[in-house]
Amino acid sequence: MLILEYDKKNHSQIIKACVSALRQGKVVAYPTDTSYGLAADTGNITAIKKLYQIKQREKVKPVHVVVPSVAYAKKIVHWNSVASKLAKEFWPGPLTIILPLKSKGLVFTTLSAGTGFLGVRMPNNKIALDLSRILKMPITTPSANPPSGMAGDDSYSADEVVRQFAGKKYKPDIIINAGSLPKRKPSTMVKIDNGQIFVLRKGPVSEKQINKVFKK
Repeated sequence: MLILEYDKKNHSQIIKACVSALRQGKVVAYPTDTSYGLAADTGNITAIKKLYQIKQREKVKPVHVVVPSVAYAKKIVHWNSVASKLAKEFWPGPLTIILPLKSKGLVFTTLSAGTGFLGVRMPNNKIALDLSRILKMPITTPSANPPSGMAGDDSYSADEVVRQFAGKKYKPDIIINAGSLPKRKPSTMVKIDNGQIFVLRKGPVSEKQINKVFKK
């Protein structure tokens, strides 16, 4: 695993190098506003297959994505007024919005794991957003840890990513070392189906905060 030491002065260089690697089918561990995640190019089915190997993930489990903008989210999922209100209030931030899949492409169908739904999010992290923005494609965002890692814990530093994948056959190609992140719960996941909201995973954005948006 190649570790790239990040600071604000070399931000553009790091992003360009990692985008180039993503386009070559490599998998990059990167920081978000929760923990470190694993980025693969959603325009590259080979890269997605590699991601599943790294995560030792069954194909029946969906993988959500980071989008660079609401406009891009609208290209791949069926956006609606409920999603707009949530995004306006909580994006960028730790909220994943799961909506019916619009794209019929092989990669997004694979990522949806046959559910017909896909989770999209915009983390409050410039590295994560710029990777997607410069790539001009969504990037995947599962946590940077194998299921058999340190009790399946999320990684909050590059060192933790290295330790989690030590001795594993499949591992990320590159780690962006942006230092230690504050330990936060994974993003809140909400599914919007027929205008109704279902909280599938509790996280930093509370159900109370979500409900408050629709009482304004």
